[in-house]
Amino acid sequence: MPASAIRVWDPLVRVVHWSVACLVVMDLVNEAGANPWHRYLGYACGALVAVRLAWGVIGTPYARLSSIATSARRIGPYLTRSASREVRLFHAGHNPLGAWMALVLWGLILLAVATGWMLQLDAFWGDEAMQTAHAAASYALAGCAVLHVAGVLVTSVLQRTNLVKAMITGSKNPGLPN
Repeated sequence: MPASAIRVWDPLVRVVHWSVACLVVMDLVNEAGANPWHRYLGYACGALVAVRLAWGVIGTPYARLSSIATSARRIGPYLTRSASREVRLFHAGHNPLGAWMALVLWGLILLAVATGWMLQLDAFWGDEAMQTAHAAASYALAGCAVLHVAGVLVTSVLQRTNLVKAMITGSKNPGLPN
């Protein structure tokens, strides 16, 4: 019998997560030079990531950056255990790969926002290197977002728990034993 669901993700984490996801998709498909919406969506994304990082300092236990960093540091044993198909341990918050992905996604969003903003400054207006850096950050973000979704789906199947539902409801079911 599955154990009771655990309250993991607070409302702020869930709202920011889904808002950022929607904004990133909308911004990636919005042509940058066609209208100012590309810039506005990017700034909104950056502001939400800043809110999420601030919440990571003062927020609930599973939202804390210290919790995410602790999980990320366990990447070696996690990969070894996963590769050997040992019993998969339940992670109430982020598993080590998820923790790394969260950090990478936030970093790429902030890099894309910073380089996009810099392209609006006189000093970098039309600067090809800055445009390349902005495009590289944006495409890396898109690729990592696809890997994130794939990782969530694979982990949900392997651990027999619905991680998408957990990010909607805030509660995570430990799943069934393997």
